[in-house]
Amino acid sequence: MKKEIYMKKILIALLILSTQQTFAACQSNSKTVFSCTTNNNKVVQVCDAGKTIQYSFGKSGQTPELAVSVARDRVTTYQWEGIGRYENYAINIPNGKTIYRVNSSIDKNAQEYAAGVEVNSNDRTLATVQCNMQKKVIDNLEGIKLRRE
Repeated sequence: MKKEIYMKKILIALLILSTQQTFAACQSNSKTVFSCTTNNNKVVQVCDAGKTIQYSFGKSGQTPELAVSVARDRVTTYQWEGIGRYENYAINIPNGKTIYRVNSSIDKNAQEYAAGVEVNSNDRTLATVQCNMQKKVIDNLEGIKLRRE
């Protein structure tokens, strides 16, 4: 009897742990454009669902603090033009007057990679959140088919 209760608790714990990891995965009908864990252990995620681009931010395993789905034609991109030391890519996801600029950059001389999100409103930067480079980063910003900024 005690063994059955113990096994049920283990199964429930495994189920909870597996659902906690689902935050970082885009739905099966969409493609992961970008995903990382920040220095504050929050997840930044961008999914391409075809007609929409979805942005979410929040603690892994919990309901996102912010989840935005934007029509694809409203999202813009910046693609590196092949000149200069820093190879930069970004997508701009609008939400009212706020724009979430998910970006990545590599310093081609120092071979240093950085990624994160800038939150802007009315041409002012409200926040800059960096990805933790010690954790997995999925970066498919290069070459994304969106309107150029």
